[in-house]
Amino acid sequence: MDAALSDWLARVRGSLTRSRHRGVLVIAGPCDWGRDLAVAVAETIAGEGLWVGEETRVPGLHRCSGSEARQWLGRDLELIVWDSHCGTHPSGLGAVSGALMGGGLLVWVVPALDEWAQGPDADYDRLRHHQPPYRFLARLAHILETEAAQPPHGLITLQAQHLPPPPGPAAITELPKGPTPDQRAAVDAILALARETAPAPRVLRSDRGRGKSAALGMAASRLVQELGCRVGVTAARPSALGSFWDFVAPECRDAVHFRAPDELLRNPPDLDLLLVDEAATLPVPMLAALVARWPRMALATTVHGYEGTGRGFDLRFRAILDRDHPGWQQVELTTPIRWAPDDPLEALMNRLLCLDADLPEPVAGDREAVYEPIDRERLLADEVLLSGIMGLLVSAHYQTSPDDLRQLMDDPDTELHVLMVDGQPAAVAWVLHEGRLDEALAREVWLGRRRPRGCLMAQFLAFQGGDPDAARLHYARVTRIAVHPAYRRRGLGLELLGRAKTSAVAGGADMLGVSFGATLELMDFWHAAGFQLIRLGLKRDAASGTHAAIMGKPLTEAGDRLCEAQGVRFAQHWPWIQSCFEHLEPALERRLRTILPAVPEPESTALTEADQRELFAFVHGFRELEPTRLALNRLSAGSDGKQDCWSERDRRLWQRAVIDGAGWETLRRESLIEGRRQGLKRLRELALECLPKTFTPGL
Repeated sequence: MDAALSDWLARVRGSLTRSRHRGVLVIAGPCDWGRDLAVAVAETIAGEGLWVGEETRVPGLHRCSGSEARQWLGRDLELIVWDSHCGTHPSGLGAVSGALMGGGLLVWVVPALDEWAQGPDADYDRLRHHQPPYRFLARLAHILETEAAQPPHGLITLQAQHLPPPPGPAAITELPKGPTPDQRAAVDAILALARETAPAPRVLRSDRGRGKSAALGMAASRLVQELGCRVGVTAARPSALGSFWDFVAPECRDAVHFRAPDELLRNPPDLDLLLVDEAATLPVPMLAALVARWPRMALATTVHGYEGTGRGFDLRFRAILDRDHPGWQQVELTTPIRWAPDDPLEALMNRLLCLDADLPEPVAGDREAVYEPIDRERLLADEVLLSGIMGLLVSAHYQTSPDDLRQLMDDPDTELHVLMVDGQPAAVAWVLHEGRLDEALAREVWLGRRRPRGCLMAQFLAFQGGDPDAARLHYARVTRIAVHPAYRRRGLGLELLGRAKTSAVAGGADMLGVSFGATLELMDFWHAAGFQLIRLGLKRDAASGTHAAIMGKPLTEAGDRLCEAQGVRFAQHWPWIQSCFEHLEPALERRLRTILPAVPEPESTALTEADQRELFAFVHGFRELEPTRLALNRLSAGSDGKQDCWSERDRRLWQRAVIDGAGWETLRRESLIEGRRQGLKRLRELALECLPKTFTPGL
């Protein structure tokens, strides 16, 4: 390391420490040169640090991959080295930047800025299709070329060092000692909630790094110590609660109980008060069910950040609280704790990853919405448009993330349909083209041996629907649709779907499809838009508590045949799989029964082609028991006494698992199986014994 860089590091580190701000040093150039320089820089910085990449040569520095970086959120790091020569994981980068404390430095090792967009970038392999030049990386390079050369940041290339002097001496910004006034107000609000005879929920709202999770932990301790409360806590993932548990007093932890959100609703425990961290990462229907069960609830949510969900939470859940809990209260936490206000790295990350994308300002008056297809080059060229579209997507879907930003810009199978009002995006539909798998891969997907990326509908309908030909069709899947709240009830969503259908037909798609967490509201919307129910996923999503619904609108004869066949087959399966839907909302179940197609009477007791495909995939692949029970029962009825030679235990297992529909836990309690895996293996063996020796369905 030369003297100029050494001097700059000493000065900028001192400045960052005094101001409790954070900075970035971008090292742009060849791989080995950049890594060697990053090692030299890292060796000068004491304190806990992390190297994100394939390897680290710095003793004492932790290491993780880009996909693992999110796990470090909530840690207190003074140094992060991100090696983009190993790939740039957008969500991981956004998440791990939040672990850098005030005074810390992000050392970002990247290819030469004018070459970065050409790749390669290993993280792009998470997209099914991609090819350079990469617009997302070009945008990062363009922003860093100017922003990283401004103090307190730095930019080093092979040709030059842009190391501007840090800002002049300023008053030292002290780390808050004890709870901030915002945190004290939040804790007091939660304690008051516990004492109320007519409880009304509390919502803690802040940007990242403001201490809302810590405030929940402090409140949990005082609820136990002062009021003897039985406290529950939940979040989308247990790992999201690291900061919460850090602030729960050790002597109180036995009285604070974690439960997954879906488990809380399935088996409600006896709680005095429920705390929900990162509430915006949970779907609104699940939050509505939780707050209906526990009105003594405090929810913490991030407004902006790598979660990319807070704005949507504000818009949708606020309406439910206003309607059902009009006395609810909001507590804003505005003072940063992990770093000082006006942090330059926070501002840079927000811009790079659109973390602070908000809804565009609505235009007054009844202006006409004008349709525009938006290509990826325009997204790269128009920052205002890009931010507006991301703001709409964030408002509409609880899982929108920086990974979606990259996919929008670089997935060649992406289509964006936008309705503009006075030059601002008012509604957007994001469509992905998928499927079209070759025969060999379609067969592997049908058997459950392969799960290719970016083929949600093809994979779902081939594997769960039991038809390998389903993976060979061409789907245009609506992955997101969003309408600005100011322009709703004007038919913009239906107009966008009409535009998407026209484009899908022109592109040769067999079906316009959609997959979503099934709720009554969404089911009604898509049904009214002319989409047919094809299948429901058998397992509930752990975060949303909903079953995935697949609906489609056929565009070709092949699509029409598939829609009809899969819908009828699902209706035939329905009596045999109802145990999978025992927690389905009653109103949603009633609606499903009205839209399921009629089941034709079987012409004979012989196995149908659908039965044969499902049985083959069950005994020779990884098809699950539940959607195969119908075919297994028909097989059993025509097995010609083959079961007579089975042991009593096997006959009992078949009767309970196949005929009676007993679940895996019930079978285990009855000592018929040791576990699910062993039970499935034995049932497949028994089913194979019942099949003709020459059994090969027409594939």
